Amino acid sequence: MITSTPWGAVGEFAASRHGAFTRKQAATKDITCKVIARWKRDGFVTEPHPGVLVIAGSPNTWRQRLKVATLASNEAGVAGFLASAALHGADGFGPGPLQLLVPNWRRGFAADVVQHIGPFQLADITDVDGISTTGIARTLCDIAGVCTPEATRIAFEWAWRSGHSLTWIRQTADRLDHPGRKGPRAILRLLDDAAAISRPTESALEARLELALGDLPGLVRQYEVRDENGLFIARTDFATPDVKLAIEAHSRRYHFGQSAQDSDELRELAMQSVGWKVMYFGAKRLSGSGSPRADVLTVANRRRLDLRNVDSHPLP
Repeated sequence: MITSTPWGAVGEFAASRHGAFTRKQAATKDITCKVIARWKRDGFVTEPHPGVLVIAGSPNTWRQRLKVATLASNEAGVAGFLASAALHGADGFGPGPLQLLVPNWRRGFAADVVQHIGPFQLADITDVDGISTTGIARTLCDIAGVCTPEATRIAFEWAWRSGHSLTWIRQTADRLDHPGRKGPRAILRLLDDAAAISRPTESALEARLELALGDLPGLVRQYEVRDENGLFIARTDFATPDVKLAIEAHSRRYHFGQSAQDSDELRELAMQSVGWKVMYFGAKRLSGSGSPRADVLTVANRRRLDLRNVDSHPLP
């Protein structure tokens, strides 16, 4: 364990920071250059970047490499853009490029470190797992400038669903909204949409399904199905209420196992009892070559005809 190594307090300090620390930080623990030289000679530490030390044997993870990159900027830079989105755990983002937001260009970074140059404020910065990084609001504004609209929307929905303040995100986007910067403007449009919709999607799969449905006529998010007396029956992911058609994102995470299957069956029977039909879309279907929008349109048009015929020829 790191804490049992010969360096005592600095080992405990590094243990919570992915095994990485600087010579300056070591000096605050009364560790001299002479001691560090001995550690390097004996193989206790490596120095992947001048002034940045890594405890030998500590896990060589993506987070450790990202931590080293922030320290290599003389702690002036922070994890940013895609790296920050991955660090926060935003939907659609995982460990990948080592991307830093730095106030000005710096020499000497490893070849796999990408620098994004730009000003930032203290309010834009936070700490995630011992790594300095841009906060959610700033991260959204930055990735919106380099990612597809679809990836940006999925990340925005994740932030909204996770309870991050839309007011804070708007204030940040307003502050960063300058000519030539498309990211903040894209986030402001998503915020305007959110104000009109009022409810976030409930999963990444649901957000993907909404993107696949596109501008489907009459589509409503998080629609509540009620009977003729106003009694609540179910809330659907999406619906086209005029034809009583519900569209559900169906994931194994929330719909796997006998208990979940039984609950889904009872829910669907209750909806059928008041004239509703349910269509399900899983991850595999959304990743396929078909068009969910076209599939839903076909069923909706068929139901429109069927309901019209029922109204014209009611049962005795």
